[in-house]
Parts: sequence; structure tokens; C-alpha cells
Amino acid sequence: MMENEKETLFWKRILLFSIAVFLLMFVYQYAYITFFKPSETKKEVASQQTKEKKSTTLEKVEIPQLMLGTFREKQEYDEKVQVDLGIFSLEISQKGGKILRLIDKKYGYDLISSAERQLKIFPLEIFTGNPDLDTKINFGEYEVIKEKDHVVLKHKELNFEKVLKYENYAIKLEVRGLNPPFWVFVGTYPDDEAFYTHEGPIIHLNGKLDRLDVKDLKGVNEFSGKITLAGEESRYFFKGAKGNYEKVLIYKIKVGENWRSFTALLYTQPITLYYGAKDYARLRVLGLEDLIDWGTLKVIVKPLFIFLYWIYEHTGSWVISIVVLTLIIRIFMFPLGYKSTVSMLKLQELAPKLEKLKQKYKDDPVKLQEEMMKLYAEAGFNPFSGCLPILLQIPIFFALYKVLIITVDLKISSFLWVQSLADKDPFYILPIIMGLTMILQQKLTPSPDPKQALTGYLMSVIFTLLFINFPAGLVLYWTLNNVLNIVQNYLIKDVLLKDKINPSNKTEGRSK
Repeated sequence: MMENEKETLFWKRILLFSIAVFLLMFVYQYAYITFFKPSETKKEVASQQTKEKKSTTLEKVEIPQLMLGTFREKQEYDEKVQVDLGIFSLEISQKGGKILRLIDKKYGYDLISSAERQLKIFPLEIFTGNPDLDTKINFGEYEVIKEKDHVVLKHKELNFEKVLKYENYAIKLEVRGLNPPFWVFVGTYPDDEAFYTHEGPIIHLNGKLDRLDVKDLKGVNEFSGKITLAGEESRYFFKGAKGNYEKVLIYKIKVGENWRSFTALLYTQPITLYYGAKDYARLRVLGLEDLIDWGTLKVIVKPLFIFLYWIYEHTGSWVISIVVLTLIIRIFMFPLGYKSTVSMLKLQELAPKLEKLKQKYKDDPVKLQEEMMKLYAEAGFNPFSGCLPILLQIPIFFALYKVLIITVDLKISSFLWVQSLADKDPFYILPIIMGLTMILQQKLTPSPDPKQALTGYLMSVIFTLLFINFPAGLVLYWTLNNVLNIVQNYLIKDVLLKDKINPSNKTEGRSK
């Protein structure tokens, strides 16, 4: 038992070193979130409820009752009008002028959530604090008038209108016939698979962008101050408004078995709404790029995303973007790969001498390590050189992972049999190919220790199982990376270091 432990001590230390690096990365992220508190991370709701001086008019604005649990849930909306408004398609009820469906046409996605349908409370409802007036506004009969670039919802009894005008991917809401201030209901976050991303309220308050956790909210949460953005987000979609607002309300309401957040804005002037996908091309125009959740590694994730998106804009293909990125990374890593291969070849040459040392100092592990390190130094072998290329790729891997789970364009980007690069491969073909390339890569990598080679094969299997449920775009990147690494190993071993690996070939060639 002791002899086996001595033989594998060196490689155990390398494995422990790799594990330690992984752990340090996660500790760093945790510490960064906990102690430095970046502006995009979750924060306690209480700390955001700032107390600033309010005008007499705003102080009189009451927190509206949403009229839930009354007659609201019993209402039926049968008479509907279908209208197109720029990139959106709307289904509007003539009763209450309610937006029953709001579809982002590019992605074929309805922003109205199942929670809103269940409670029958829909976006852009108006609340003044006067129950009788609110009932007439939100449940009266409307005429829906479609113009070239706007829709007018005209109340049939009151002198009241809601005008929805399309401007540069956004919808400008103007309310006529009602003196502000009053509340406009934004809604709750769209139905979407979170996949380890934030879903819930997002607010830009006093210069800081905060993503709030629904579980930290109380019944009704009032936020005051300089608010330039407020709304509800899911992984890929957003419902909210940009501009300048002095108050925002966020309700915490139980829908079925789950708690949901609902946001309302204080209307003092026409507001600019964006209900749609977190499409970078649109957000860039609107100045809302940070609606994309860059995460704690923003310093790497955002530049990486912008670079990939630049390639996508010029080629029209996310697959090409991933291929180009992989090529660039491999070119950048080539010098390290060369040094790593040279070191491993040197280790192969040292294998007989290492074996003699193990036999000589089998009862003295400390002396054995000293002699091994001395032998490595004499031969110019660095035991950690093989780990360096992998370790340098770890931040890039995590950043790319983040990019691929927040990029909505991938939902409509396909690759051969995979319909969406944002989802897992439904047939698990890509993960299997990735696993096979890892095994082939391990087979072609110099390894003086059979036990180390066996560990490499086991890691290939583990990675394959781990990647089964990963986004197909990420699996594609790792597969391409493996293929290029195999090509790199061939160039180094069979072209650049051909004479060094097989010096006898050169001697035989000269004698002939």
C-alpha cells in the first residue's frame, strides 16, 4: 500500500493543485459577491427603500389596490382585436382595453405570463387610488383604433385614452384625459426557464442597477429616488420602462404554489416601455445593454460577448462565431501547448531514472521528492507546465458558459440536428462526440504513467456525463477545442519535434 502511494504521490499533488484552483475560483466569486457587492448582484430590499424629499403632490399618491380576489378573476374577455405594432403583435380586449397577448415576433414569444392570465391582471392597467374610477378605466368598453405607428385605446364613456406608439423597438405610452400622477401596472416577469439566471424585479435606483430576489420582498415594496429603469426580467426577456421616475411599487403575490413579483410605475409623463427579448442589437439602440445579466465575471463576459456578437453581425451565424473564438484561443494557447508537450516528452525520457529513484528511496518519501525535483531541474522539466493551459482556459470557459446562457439569439440559432444552441442536444450526439474527442486527445497526449492516462480516460467519461445537459453551443465549443488540440498535438509531435522524438530516424536517414 505504501509503495503504491509513493508512486502516485507526485500526480496526486498535481490533481490536488488543480482542485485547489477550482475551489479558489468559486471562493473568489463568493467573496466578490459577499464583500464587494457589485451593482448587479442581489441586495437586501430594505437597503433600497431610500428616503428622499418628496413633493406634496407625490406624497398624496396612494398605493393602489389591484382589486384581486374580487370580481376581477371572474371577468371574461371575448371581443379581441389583433394589431401589429413594429416588432410586436398585440391582442387587445375591447373590454378594459387590456393587452391579452404581446408577442415578440422575431422570437415568437408571448410576454404575457401565465400568472397574469391566472389573476387576470394585465400590463398597462391604470390605478389612481379611486376604486370607482379605477373600475371604470380598467373594465369599461374601449374602441381600438390602429394608426400607422400607434394604437389608440379610446374609452367609450370617459374622456380617456391610452396611446401606444412604436419608437425604435420600444412602445411609448401616453395617457390622455387623466391628470397625473397615477400608477401604471407593468406586470410580472415572463415565463421562461431560469437556468441559474435571475428572474424577478430589476431596478436602476440612485445610480445602481439591482436585481432583487423575490423571496426578499414583503407584501408591497415602495422604492423612491432617482429611478431610470424598472421592470421584471427572466432569463431572455424583459418587461419594463426606462426614463425618470420618482416611485416604483413591487408587489409580492402568491400565484398557485409560487410567489411572483409584480411591478407598477408612477406615471407623471409619457413613459417608454420595452417588452421583449434581451436582444443586444435592440438594447444597444435603447441604451439598455446592462439588462443582459453579465454576472460576477462581467469584466470577461461582456467583452467576450461583444466580440462574439461582432462576428455574428458580420457572418449571420453563431456557429461561425464559436468556431472563430475557438481558433483564436487555440492560437493564443499554442506556445503553452508547445512547452507542455516538450515537458511531457522530457518526462518520458526521465521515466527510467525516476523509477530507479523510487526504488532507491522507497522508504524515504521526503528524500525521494527532493531527488525528483533535482532531476526535474537538471532536465529542464516543469511539473506544472501541463496544467497551465487548462488553468488559463478555466476563466474563459466560465465566461463563455455565461455568454451562451444569456444570449437570446441562440434560441433561434440551429446547428445541424440541434434546433437551438441555447438548449441541450435532444439526442445527446454532441456530448458523445465531445467525449470521444477527449478520449482520442488523451490517447495522443504523451503520458509516462499508465495510472495518469487512466485518470485522463475517466475524466473524459465524467466530462461527457456533465455536459449532457449543457447548452449545445457550449458543447460545440468544447468539441471544437478538443479537435483543434488534437491537430495541435500532431503538429508539435510529428512536425515541429519530429527529430527530437525520434532522433534515430535522422541518424538512419544520414547513413543511407
